[in-house]
Amino acid sequence: MGDSGTADSRAAAVRDAYKNLSPATRTDVWLMLGDNAYSNGEDAEYQDAVFDMYPDFLKSTVLWPALGNHDGHTADSETESGPYYDIFDLPRNAEAGGVASHTEAYYSFDYANIHFICLDSYETDRSTSGSMHQWLESDLSATGQPW
Repeated sequence: MGDSGTADSRAAAVRDAYKNLSPATRTDVWLMLGDNAYSNGEDAEYQDAVFDMYPDFLKSTVLWPALGNHDGHTADSETESGPYYDIFDLPRNAEAGGVASHTEAYYSFDYANIHFICLDSYETDRSTSGSMHQWLESDLSATGQPW
C-alpha cells in the first residue's frame, strides 16, 4: 500500500476491494510504502489511518512500513523519535534477515525466498557516500535469496 494514510472513504474503498478480491486468501506480507498517516504523521492520524482502518489485517499479518514525507513531518530518523518510530518496532540488527543497519530508518527482511529492503527516502542521506548507501550495498551483496 502506498499513500494509504488518508483514513477516508477512498482508503476504505481500497481496503475493501483488496479484502473482497479473494476473501479466503491469507495476506502473507503487508508493505506500507510511506505516507501512512496524513497530514503530519501524528499519533492520532496513525490511530485513524492504520489501527482503525486495518484492524483485521493487523491481527493476522506483519506490517512492514516505510517512512514517507507525511510521516516524516513528526519523525526524526537520526534520533529515531516521533510517532512513526514510537509505533513501529523495526529490525535494526538483522532480526528478520539481511545485514544489520543499526537503525530503524532503513532495514531489510526475508520472507520465504524474497529479500525485502526498506529505504528512508525522506530524511536519511541518500548520497553514494552516505551510510544508507553503504549498508544497501552490503545488504544486497550478502543476501542469498533468489528474489
